[in-house]
Amino acid sequence: MGTRAGWLIACSALGLLVSGVQGSPAQAQRFAQATPAAVVNRPILRLGSEGAAVTELQAALKLLGYYTGTVSGVYDERTAIAVSQFQQAASLQADGVTGSNTWNRLFPPTPPAGTPAPVANRPAANFPVPTQTTGDRPPQPTPTTTNPQPTPTQATFPILREGMQGSAVTQLQERLRTLGFLKGAADGVFGAETLLAVKAAQTRFQLEPDGVVGAATWRALLR
Repeated sequence: MGTRAGWLIACSALGLLVSGVQGSPAQAQRFAQATPAAVVNRPILRLGSEGAAVTELQAALKLLGYYTGTVSGVYDERTAIAVSQFQQAASLQADGVTGSNTWNRLFPPTPPAGTPAPVANRPAANFPVPTQTTGDRPPQPTPTTTNPQPTPTQATFPILREGMQGSAVTQLQERLRTLGFLKGAADGVFGAETLLAVKAAQTRFQLEPDGVVGAATWRALLR
């Protein structure tokens, strides 16, 4: 019954997407709070994962406004960024990995208090990239109002790790090159050389050299 309930939810979401129906923020909010008939044990998903569970995840995030890519069933960088955005809004660890806590906020067994409001019209491809002018702030608590609008000085920074690609990685590499930690080109690929550069920077700034670029690392790099 649990698997059947999960597929019913996924099929419903996909049906809306295929037909081109654009749900209102209130409809998206109700979708995130839908109560399944039974607890569904979903797998842990991360970059490289594929299959029906990824399709279900992408469909849910797209309906809520966090994901604007194709519902392909492939957990790529855009999916990981959308997951991170949802996790930040839900006051979860924004690591881009979909585990039980993230699944439970997307499809809670009982409607929780303070379910994150949808991020309407926020393309994952245009995920905010750190700049010298916007400053660096850690994820802020989720506002209680519907559809919160960020202030002009508020910025959200992507969590980057080895294996990721895109413009945010390019910005990271350019900053590492400016500070003298990276000698190679800023090619937008978080490979082994970039990983070593990140760890070197973290060591210099007295941070844990785990190679993951989170809020603390961004702050140190952008000082």
